[in-house]
Amino acid sequence: PGSAVDQLGRARLSTVYMPGYKLTMLPDELVQNYTLMAGRDCPAVSLYVTIDEETLEIKETTTRLELVPIAANLRHDLLDSTFDEAFFDAAHLQNATNKEASSVGIDWSVELIFLHRLAKHLKGQREIVRGKPELSNRPDYSFKLDNPKGQEPQGHELVTITTRPRGAPLDLIVSEAMILANSTWGQWLAELGVPGIYRSQASMAPGVKVRMGTKALPHAGLGVKSYAWSTSPLRRYTDLVNQWQIIACAQNGRTAALVAPFKPKDTELFAIISGFDAAYSAYNSYQSGIERYWTLKYLQQNGIKELVATAFKDNLVRADELPLVLPVTGAMGLPRGAKVRVKLGEIDEITLDISGAVIERLDSPVNLDSDASDVQNSEDDEDGVAAGPIAIAVDVDEAPQDAAPTGP
Repeated sequence: PGSAVDQLGRARLSTVYMPGYKLTMLPDELVQNYTLMAGRDCPAVSLYVTIDEETLEIKETTTRLELVPIAANLRHDLLDSTFDEAFFDAAHLQNATNKEASSVGIDWSVELIFLHRLAKHLKGQREIVRGKPELSNRPDYSFKLDNPKGQEPQGHELVTITTRPRGAPLDLIVSEAMILANSTWGQWLAELGVPGIYRSQASMAPGVKVRMGTKALPHAGLGVKSYAWSTSPLRRYTDLVNQWQIIACAQNGRTAALVAPFKPKDTELFAIISGFDAAYSAYNSYQSGIERYWTLKYLQQNGIKELVATAFKDNLVRADELPLVLPVTGAMGLPRGAKVRVKLGEIDEITLDISGAVIERLDSPVNLDSDASDVQNSEDDEDGVAAGPIAIAVDVDEAPQDAAPTGP
């Protein structure tokens, strides 16, 4: 804390992601010291979890500061097609019937099969606390531009948009491991009286948002007693702060509160939370806008004039196969979940505006099960923001060379 690198991280607060490019929170030469490159020993704050192999009950957790030998860097884009739902379903069935596993010979299959079993168990335990299962009925979208790696896009590049199921097996393994680490470390900080930066949600009632604070309060949406972002210290400043606090705990145990960088009721922590909340929201809004731009370019580049969409709120529909929400005439009054064919209007690349008109109802006009498309109110609110034109303010007295921000 207080170093030049810290000051840079404190100014940026997060990495900014966008299709084909990113602005990192920390300098690349520093990031390279910690990246998980195969064949090297990587400095890490590690959480070791001792688990009963049969019941999957967690027996013990230990935190260590160490160098971790990276045997292999497993990548989603290379492994998703092998380690899919069918692979794990077959593997778990074979294990249940004591048959010899057919996955012998596939690198990391034994480890990943166990981790998938553990991840499903951890998710199930959280869902009991939540009171209902987590839904993952929308796909995740990936954008790929044909710009050279590391070169900032200019706006005319060819864009490819691909989908992958939300909650895919490898995603589940990673997300449950992260939730376990963040909740375990959050509780540990609280037990030692060391403050951290927490995310909490009082309940899952409509309108109850996730909050950031310094107290270890429950997160109803995740179904955990407390949740402190800690697993991404290279791309989120809150995680870096929490790792400093965790390091103090690992080194000093019960006396950590006396030597941790941030003390209880430290005003700096509240300032960090306030700054991060504002920056993270702005970055997410920016990313959403840029993704919308490239989605509209995708429509242009592929000559798409019509698409199938699902009605979900007022006159808004969500495209079924693209990350696009737009207002359409003829959708008002349609039940949530109604399938429609939409004719697209003109695209405004400046305001990112596009509208359309319903030309055909594709499903039977019967009462739809609202639970089938159940999402949190906050998600709808976010979609609504990205559904229309953006606001543009121009200072006509600004010198041309100062009209746009410079630097990374």
